[in-house]
Amino acid sequence: MAEGEKSVDGLQLSTKWWEAPDRGAAILNYIVEQVPHIYCLEAEPQPAEEEQRVQERILHPLECFLFGEDPRVGLEKLEHRNSGSSSQLCGRVFKEGETVYSCRDCAIDPTCVLCMDCFQNSVHKGHRYKMHGSSGGGFCDCGDLEAWKTGPCCSQHDPGTSVAMETAELLERAQILFQVLLQYFTDLMVWEEEDELPEEMKNGSDTYYCVLYNDEQHSYDHVIYTLQRAISCDHNEAHTHTGRRAVRRGTQRSCQQAKDLIRSTAEQITQQPLRVEILHSALMARQTFALRLGPWFQQIIGYSVGFRQVFCQVALEASADGDKPCLISTLMLHDSRLYKGARKVIHEMIFCSLLMETEYKRQFAMKFTEHYKQLQKDFISDDHERNISVTALSVQIFTVPTLARQLIEEGSVIKVIIDTVMEMLREHLDSNQRFHFQGYNSDKFFRVQVIFHDLRYILISRPAVWTEQLRGKFLEGFSVFLGLLNCMQGMEEVKRQFGQHIEVEPEWEAGFSIQIQLRHILSMFQDWCSSDERVLLLAFQECHRALLRCTNQPFHSEPTDSYMCKHILHSRPYKVSQEPVSIHLPISRLLAGLYVLLSVYVIVFQEHLDFCAFAEHSLRCVVLVAQVAAEMWRRNGLSLVSQVYYYQDVKCRDEMFDKDAIMLQIAASKMDPNHFIMLVLLRFELFEVFNGNCSSKDQDLLKQWNRLTEEMLYLLIIIIGERYVPGISIVTKEDVTMREVIHLLCIEPMAHSSLVKGLPENESHETGLESVISKVATFKKPGVSGHGLYELKKECLKEFNPFFYHYTKSQHSKVQSLRPPVPPPFFPAFSNIVWLLSCDVFIHVLRRVLQRAVEERSSLWSEAMIQRVCKDLNVFVQSVQDRKRKAEAAKLHRQKIMAQMSAMQKNFIETHKMLYDNVPESGGQGESSTSMERRVAVGPQQGVCPADWEALTCILCQEEQEVQAQAPAMVLTACVQRSTVLTQYRGRTLSYPLFMPPDLAVGTHTGSCGHVMHATCWQKYFEAVQNTTRNRLHAEMIIDLENGEYMCPLCKSLCNTVVPLIPMQLNKLNYESAELVGQVLTLPRWIQIVLARIKGLRAAQEAAVEILSKHCFVFVRPKYSSSITDMLVVCATTVHRVGLQTAPNEVCPHVPVMTWNTCAYTIQATGERLFPIHFLNGLTIFYFLATPSILEIDYFHFLVGLVLSIPALYQEENVDLQPSAISTAYNHLHLVHLVTMAHILQVLLSSQATITILANMFLLPHFYLFHSLSLRASVTGSMIAERVKRGVLPFLRCAALFFNCLTGVPPPEEYPRNRNRLINLPEDYSILLNQASHFKCPKSSDDERKHPTLCLFCGTMLCSQSPCCQVQLDGEEVGACTAHAATCGAGVGMFLRVRECEIVLMASRTRGSTYPAPYLDDYGETDPQLGRGNPLHLCPERYRKLHQLWQQHCILEEIARSLEVHNVMFAFEWQML
Repeated sequence: MAEGEKSVDGLQLSTKWWEAPDRGAAILNYIVEQVPHIYCLEAEPQPAEEEQRVQERILHPLECFLFGEDPRVGLEKLEHRNSGSSSQLCGRVFKEGETVYSCRDCAIDPTCVLCMDCFQNSVHKGHRYKMHGSSGGGFCDCGDLEAWKTGPCCSQHDPGTSVAMETAELLERAQILFQVLLQYFTDLMVWEEEDELPEEMKNGSDTYYCVLYNDEQHSYDHVIYTLQRAISCDHNEAHTHTGRRAVRRGTQRSCQQAKDLIRSTAEQITQQPLRVEILHSALMARQTFALRLGPWFQQIIGYSVGFRQVFCQVALEASADGDKPCLISTLMLHDSRLYKGARKVIHEMIFCSLLMETEYKRQFAMKFTEHYKQLQKDFISDDHERNISVTALSVQIFTVPTLARQLIEEGSVIKVIIDTVMEMLREHLDSNQRFHFQGYNSDKFFRVQVIFHDLRYILISRPAVWTEQLRGKFLEGFSVFLGLLNCMQGMEEVKRQFGQHIEVEPEWEAGFSIQIQLRHILSMFQDWCSSDERVLLLAFQECHRALLRCTNQPFHSEPTDSYMCKHILHSRPYKVSQEPVSIHLPISRLLAGLYVLLSVYVIVFQEHLDFCAFAEHSLRCVVLVAQVAAEMWRRNGLSLVSQVYYYQDVKCRDEMFDKDAIMLQIAASKMDPNHFIMLVLLRFELFEVFNGNCSSKDQDLLKQWNRLTEEMLYLLIIIIGERYVPGISIVTKEDVTMREVIHLLCIEPMAHSSLVKGLPENESHETGLESVISKVATFKKPGVSGHGLYELKKECLKEFNPFFYHYTKSQHSKVQSLRPPVPPPFFPAFSNIVWLLSCDVFIHVLRRVLQRAVEERSSLWSEAMIQRVCKDLNVFVQSVQDRKRKAEAAKLHRQKIMAQMSAMQKNFIETHKMLYDNVPESGGQGESSTSMERRVAVGPQQGVCPADWEALTCILCQEEQEVQAQAPAMVLTACVQRSTVLTQYRGRTLSYPLFMPPDLAVGTHTGSCGHVMHATCWQKYFEAVQNTTRNRLHAEMIIDLENGEYMCPLCKSLCNTVVPLIPMQLNKLNYESAELVGQVLTLPRWIQIVLARIKGLRAAQEAAVEILSKHCFVFVRPKYSSSITDMLVVCATTVHRVGLQTAPNEVCPHVPVMTWNTCAYTIQATGERLFPIHFLNGLTIFYFLATPSILEIDYFHFLVGLVLSIPALYQEENVDLQPSAISTAYNHLHLVHLVTMAHILQVLLSSQATITILANMFLLPHFYLFHSLSLRASVTGSMIAERVKRGVLPFLRCAALFFNCLTGVPPPEEYPRNRNRLINLPEDYSILLNQASHFKCPKSSDDERKHPTLCLFCGTMLCSQSPCCQVQLDGEEVGACTAHAATCGAGVGMFLRVRECEIVLMASRTRGSTYPAPYLDDYGETDPQLGRGNPLHLCPERYRKLHQLWQQHCILEEIARSLEVHNVMFAFEWQML
């Protein structure tokens, strides 16, 4: 507490308030007095100090007043009284991006969701469930009995009584408190800038704030740039100005200047200015406190049911002034003018109070419906997303079945919603009162479409019991809905373009967007109608009257008579190719759906219906599609092609194409069959063609007639044969889904997701696939890549119909022609359709088609036309089936022969088993002994291997060449990169290249794809790559030209250097001489000689370091060609540059050391043979300053450096001396002995408790200390031996691989290696989602959506792609993942974005790519972005593949391949991830 401040006695103050005449006024006066002394005292807010002061001065006294005693004591009493009456509702409010779960088996509708904790503790965890990221603005439905069929409560929210147990005085105190504070809260939340602040509230202060409000239209960068220009703040300070933030504190004039400058600067970038207000400091303080009251309200009403009920009463209480709305209505009506933080507080307050009590939820729903139109108007002009708008609360209200019924009956909510839509779209009506969306505002139109969601919520649960009031209000809403459809009937009409191509493509997306939104609503209206016979009949009659009132595309000619086969059709002429036509016919299609439902009841009054008029518009639409297929509308552009595509697409077809087919079936069942087919011929404009009165030599016209005839015959096949519609034939919805699946799988085996996309969804986003898939298909599990596939069972092929009406043109071409199945029988109301097959006109049409097919020089027929005729006549070509049967028989015969041969082989082996048992294994005992001798890699008994090198072929010029010392160099493509694959301590950086530490913090790895080129060929190729790639768009994202990168010409692997191939040096030993030398050249004698030689070299000249450094590169033994020498330099400088991240420097003394290190590190990392690179001089290691302790060196790196550098001891100036074979053998032997003993000692020392002491002492004088430690009773000899064995085996294995590279002696084959691995991931992906939901960004306190990202190397959870965690790295702003990869993976990273369920691979600040996550659903598929939401489980094989990708240093290569394949056009800022 600040000095001079007095502590507040809450109990004394609360007593004073309670005894005051006007208790509410006393509390309010105290708050008004105290708030300016708590908030806005300084230019920058001090959250911690302010929170402490507000708790002590205001909130604690308020709680004392509430309980009438110490709050802790009062709360304990309250909890004791309410111990058995806790609420069963969870009510957790979801943040944006939080994972929620929906049970597909038990949820009433898809909007019923559970939070992570409730789901984990519920019965639904074992059911079929879906998971997805919340958009925010919802809450957990656990405990809501109307949301779940079974299991409404989790184990933490068991059903209990929710009865208020508070005393009358306690409830009275709560009412007084809530009335005062909620009124205070409301007044300040809705305060406008222009509202005058009373003088008594200013407290004599003349301080103002310039307040900036962020919105959704200006980006972070835009706001930061504006603030930097306007108020001269730095970049980091500008980052803090999020949400509502004061950017200037001072006089009113200075704040006004800042406001004008910010607005003018913002308008220079975009036309939309930033919202800036000037607020008095007293008002700013009071609004800050009011915002703090929101969480306090939630805390208080969470104490008991009684407090919550009192709060709801106060919030919904009518004002004394009847003209003013209640407090909650006031807050709702001002929602669009509030900033994001205030909205969230209010919404959460509504969630935890009004929506948690059934009665008050109903009252709130009525208020919400009352203000619905105004709220939606405000939302459409708002700049924030729907998830932070009060309109998003509709999903919490309208989806409750009982509440939806009450809102329909008492609030006419269907009419209210549709009237709101109509008012928003009224500006798009043309003179014919039909919608025309040319030049519409896409953002506004998108917001209007959201209103349709509310209508779907209201209709999501159809009633089981109808009341008269419900019937009346529903039919009233249905009538208003028909008014909306009337504006769509015939909208966006098109007319065929002749001569010239259309100049401007018309807008068509808006119309289909509304159609897609109405798709489920139309089916839901039909479901509601079907649940009550009376409602269905009245709805059909109303829809019929609405269709008669429509005036779209009327006839312009008088009726005429058409004659064919002695039949006369009296109809009005209409040519689709010449008259306007529309693809939007929602009323006609709705009428067709209602008619099918009515046909079940057999109560249709046929005498009042004109079925020819029924079919007219649907037939026109079908003809339009046929003419588009016949390319008659090519000049109308792509917009019409797109409309036809969506008309038949799975997203729209059930309420467009399918309903048109049903309408034509209705007409065919009630009209005279001859008249119906004559009408079809007239609309297809083929009447005269089949009447014999039309002929032409125009080939284009003949092709059009043929295609139209094909489409007309196909339409008749659909009308007659497509009966899989409940109500048209005796089939169920499951039968329909099964048939759809069979025909999809007849095309090709499909993944589960592909099948789901090919099936129509219902209003609950279910396709019914799971209930039928096991009956018709078998599942094949995926491998390491790809996905699982469903294959159709052979017995289901009999259900295949090659003329299936949902096939696209491309799908028709993929299927085989098989015998169509017998369709199910029609319902009695549609049984007359079959008479089409025997009517005169139909037979005439078939006869004319077949006659033209056999006529010579006739062009009016096609193969497809004959197939359709054969289908109609039920005549099928048997030859195809015969050929297939013969092929199947031949296949079975071959399989039988192979089975017989296999059985004969097995029988022969069993019969002559003794012969196989007695065959000796390859090589005898003597040969085995020789083989073991050859495995001696060092010393006088070193084995000898043949020096035969096979001729290698250059992948560029295809010429062969042997690898020889004086021949031109042959090189391997290679990639050098920094690596932390072997590290034992992540986060450490490589600071000194001479001695590699034993934890292998950061190494340099060199890998190769194994492809060989001539050095000259490679140089030409590399120059060509440099020249061509510079002109390629975004090539820098794939390869880094500045760092010498290129793609392997053959396999396209990423490379950045080459490794020259050098013939192996095989020196033949004289074993007798070597044995004699060994008797003299013992280890002590060898050490003396080496030390003397080193001493002599030191005394030779003062600049030995520079000379030796020069010899390391410039002086190479003359037996190697200059080409090999040049390639050695290229390879070594690349290793030096990449490993140390420094500029290329050929004379740097670290170059040879880094090259030896990469040789050692690559052997340790891969365990594979590396082609030897011989650097000759390199004893510079003896000239550096501080020598590390024995515990600070990786001895395999040390051994490699010593072996490759010891030939330098034989060098003299101007004299090239080489060690003999015997000298080399003993040099290697003694070096291995020395370094191995040092490594063993390191193993022993590192295993003792005194490691810290011994590591800093000289070793030999204190060796007795270690010896004494090893003699302790707790450390046995066998334990020490086991430790030594475990520690020395990896070293010896690597040494054997290294000498294999030098001598060719094969290494041992068996070696159990213990490598680093990626972190262990949970088997169930929901566990990861749970971890992500509890993730808190360490640098941010707001509730904005974060992207939790898991490092698979170390398991650290990061906040990626967020400005809060951006840091400076080498002077550049980078994201959290990039910064983490720099320390954890030496610039390489492998991250799992948890909420997106995808892997991100990173190789540098500018290069990265996404990769499928190793989690698969039950159908063998990944789920990026959790789009499908199926339960996911870890696939060990795929995670193992990721592990290999990391262990084999292929991440950089994978990124390059991915970028090459996907052909990225726009660079992604990977450094900001």
